[in-house]
Amino acid sequence: MEITRKSLPEQHYIYVDREASFSKNDIAEAMGSGFGAVFMFTKEHNVSPLSMPASIYMEMPSDDRIPFRAAFFVSADDAAKATGEVKAAVMPAGDVAAATHVGPYAGLKESHKALWDYVEAEGLAAAAPVWEIYIDDPTTVPEAELRTEIYRAVGA
Repeated sequence: MEITRKSLPEQHYIYVDREASFSKNDIAEAMGSGFGAVFMFTKEHNVSPLSMPASIYMEMPSDDRIPFRAAFFVSADDAAKATGEVKAAVMPAGDVAAATHVGPYAGLKESHKALWDYVEAEGLAAAAPVWEIYIDDPTTVPEAELRTEIYRAVGA
């Protein structure tokens, strides 16, 4: 897995808050519920996603729970349409460490660890958020070929 540093522009997104235990089934259910809610909102409010689904982690998980935002990146105009359970936020411009995980979602933990080890080895200040963008549809792409982009905000 290749890890690179990038500077990203400001990015608007819409999301719903979700939380899950570390159980594979609980995570899948919470993500499915969250992405479904945001996707339905995009259809009902004529919002055009600029990304595949993303999970945004604003804080470190506790010992037994992982809070996240089930999100889609959108234009600023579309973000302004957020209402009710669907909220809008802005990912600030800044530097990130980035990598693409290939394979089952169950292996993401190892890819995140490699990314965190890279940040530490490079002497970078780790910052929030951390996010994943699920590039491939797991209903049409074999599990071994699934691609997930992983990003970690960093400072000098």
